[in-house]
Amino acid sequence: MRLWSAPFILGTLSNLAMSIGYYMLMVVMTSYTMVTYDAPEAVAAFTASIFIIGTLVARLVSGVFMERVGRKRLALIGAALTIGFNAAYLVGGTLPLLMAVRFLHGFSYGVFSTCMATIVTSIIPHARKGEGIGYYMLSVTMAAALGPFLGIFVAARFDFRILFILSMACSVCTLLCALCLRMPARASDETRPVQALADAVADAAVVDAPELPEEYVRAEREKAALSAPRRAIDRLIEVRALPIACVAGLIFFGYSALLTFLQPFAAQLGLTQAASVFFVVYAIAMFVTRPFTGRAFDRHGPRPVMVPAFISFMVGMVVLGLAEGDVALLASALLLGFGVGTIQSCGLAMAVRRTSDARLSLANATFYILLDTGVGVGPLLLGAVVPLIGYRSMYIALAAVAVVALALFLAITRRREAA
Repeated sequence: MRLWSAPFILGTLSNLAMSIGYYMLMVVMTSYTMVTYDAPEAVAAFTASIFIIGTLVARLVSGVFMERVGRKRLALIGAALTIGFNAAYLVGGTLPLLMAVRFLHGFSYGVFSTCMATIVTSIIPHARKGEGIGYYMLSVTMAAALGPFLGIFVAARFDFRILFILSMACSVCTLLCALCLRMPARASDETRPVQALADAVADAAVVDAPELPEEYVRAEREKAALSAPRRAIDRLIEVRALPIACVAGLIFFGYSALLTFLQPFAAQLGLTQAASVFFVVYAIAMFVTRPFTGRAFDRHGPRPVMVPAFISFMVGMVVLGLAEGDVALLASALLLGFGVGTIQSCGLAMAVRRTSDARLSLANATFYILLDTGVGVGPLLLGAVVPLIGYRSMYIALAAVAVVALALFLAITRRREAA
């Protein structure tokens, strides 16, 4: 099966539209809450971040229901609910009602994004997983640049209601693209024989087949045994995706410091103009490098591609912590964009490559649960640390967190190479 199929393109476009709406509202929700409801800064920030809590809950449950309801059907439900919750912003009401809408909006976004990631990763040919996921994740990269820019631009010049209408329009585009997406009837040609054999071995139908090498049969029997859920936890997460998901979660713990504290840090340094384009430069670095790193991942494996990404993230955090001018701040954006983008896309490719199609939804959900946890927990923990050590020391300390993540990654890949 070719990579650039119609379902792949439509799935990527639908995720782009959904992510633009998400980032568009995320960057202005704190100020909207403070202006509209006269809420204190801490409450306003929680109103913005409660969206992530809803997303995290959705990822926990969507993996369970995806195969029962159907991947596309559940994605359509998530997209349709997102339209409704965007419309709810226009109705207004009390601050508790706004928080409820934010939570439910995050839940519907989490359902859709998990389902669509599962759909797209399932139709990418196995030999091109790294490249295909890299291209798919570019939709998030573009949204991370366009969404905040549009959100800040519109909020500064128009009423917040215009922003909510634009976000709702993005959700409508998402739903239209998802409706046009036609799911392949079966797995791709590259994965179908292996999956069929795994199923047969699981049923002990081919264990004694003389035409199959004994080592191959044993390997497929082990895969099939691992694919079958045996414990309650197996109904919620994919255990084999947990190691790389934990590593990526540590990196996104550091990434949360960019989302939360970059603006006040830049204001402290008098670099607000450079900070306004920080995420644009960050997204450009992702956009330029992801196609190349994806192909390199498929050809050479994870280590040659991801080790430089970890190092780039470490150096980027140190450069950011020591920044005194615009050049250093934007140089850190380039380094961090390459690091985060490569680790996210190649990490997801690692998670799904070792998972059977029947468990693919849980593998995607598991990976994103850990990413969301890192982004959600980061502001809480780092917010308590910043008053004690300051922004500079915090960013430099996060380089040490990346060292821990790299050590765990090397341990994971060493064990797999030895297996």
